[in-house]
This record gives sequence, C-alpha cells and structure tokens, in this order.
Amino acid sequence: MKKILTLVAFAAANALVAGALSLPLSAADSNLNSNQRSVTTMGTVNVTIPADSAKLFVSLSVTESTLEQSNSHLDEVLAALQAELKMRGFPEKSVVLKNRDVRKSWDYSNGTSNRKFLGYLSSSQVIISIDDISKLSPLITYLGLHEEFGSWQPDLRSSKIGEERKAVLASALRAARNKAEILAKEGGAKLGALLEATEMDVSDGYGGFNRANISMRNSAVVFSNNAAGDNGDSDSATPAGDHVISINVRIRATFALE
Repeated sequence: MKKILTLVAFAAANALVAGALSLPLSAADSNLNSNQRSVTTMGTVNVTIPADSAKLFVSLSVTESTLEQSNSHLDEVLAALQAELKMRGFPEKSVVLKNRDVRKSWDYSNGTSNRKFLGYLSSSQVIISIDDISKLSPLITYLGLHEEFGSWQPDLRSSKIGEERKAVLASALRAARNKAEILAKEGGAKLGALLEATEMDVSDGYGGFNRANISMRNSAVVFSNNAAGDNGDSDSATPAGDHVISINVRIRATFALE
C-alpha cells in the first residue's frame, strides 16, 4: 500500500513539474524580463479638422392664454420654420419633429402660494440634418433673430474623422517616443522596443475627461480645452472655416532601455 502511495505522489510531482515547464512563453518571458530597464513617457496631440455636416437641435415654444390659441400658434411657428428651411434648400426628410408638449405656465416670483398663471406653454423640438456645412451659420443666425426659437450646440460631423483619428494616435505615439529618446540619451542608454502603450483620458473642455476626446469649435467660441498645448506636443493649427472638430489624444508609452 505504501508503495502504491509513493507511486501516486511521484506521478503528481511529475505532473506539477511538467505544468511548470509548459507555461506560456509570454509568462516565462515576463519572469525573465522582470529586471528590464525601461522608460515611460506621455505623448499628447491635438489637431482640428473642418466639419462637413452637422445636426442642429431647435426648440420651439409659445405661450397663449388658452390651450387652443397656444396649440394654434405653435402650428403657425412650425409651418413658418418648415417654409424657411425649404427656402434654404433643406429637403423634407432632413427635418424631424419630436417631443411636442403643452402645459400650464406659472410665475413663481412672488412665492409658491402667490403664483401667477401665465398661460399655456406649447413646445416642440425639431432636429435638422445639415449635409452642407455652409448652411449652418446662416441658419443659426436666422433662429437667433426669432424669440420663438432656441438652439443647442450643433452636433458637428466629419466624413474623415476615422482616418484623422488614426493619424493622431500615430502622432501621439511618435511624440512619446521622441521624449523617451531624449531621456535615454541623457541617461547614457539606447532606446529599445516599445513594451507597452495605453491610451489615456484627455480633458473634454467641459470639466470632464473622455478617452480620445473629440470636441467641437464653432465660430469664435472655443468649446475644447487644449490640454495638449501644455506639453508642447500640440498641432494647434486651425483650418479655415467657422466649424471645426478638435481631436485630442494622449498616449502613455513604455520603451525598453538597452
């Protein structure tokens, strides 16, 4: 019986040794290279490209003393906007009407108990798809001249955004390597292969952070926070045109030292 147990224990030990010898090559390399000297740097790049299309979100609202008058007035405002858009060359399918609503409107300036009834507020939202970006600014100007309309920051688009983002990622990695080469030279070492690269969060210009942030800039109002400029890696040249998209990318890269 002891002989059998001894054989079983010997077989189990052999199995453990065999398992240890069959570790994946990458794990084995990790153990062997645990003392690998390396340098880690950051590469941050910001570029801007012109938008070639957009979506504009427009709110419409009117207040009248009766429910019927309020709904009727909103219909008139909608019809006037649709006629204006048709005159400006927007096809019917590019205009979508959403979220029509009507409710009582109150003035609470004298407190809740002394609120004053103002009338019935009818409202709606219109989403306008703009394929020709040159039509965006004149339309925003028109809407701003009419108190019945309100609009949000347009959602800018570019057909080249995917291609441009790949180029910015490559530029950010090159920027990180350029820094690493300077540090390696100062330390009397030679820069080796890229060991690891991670895309980091970038300021989105609104107090938050988004990975590979894509933000927008319209006319003279800047909505993107150029965090790249602090590191000297930014390509901040702005193309011609009122509406541009800013692409911000930051790469953390680790390189071997030889």
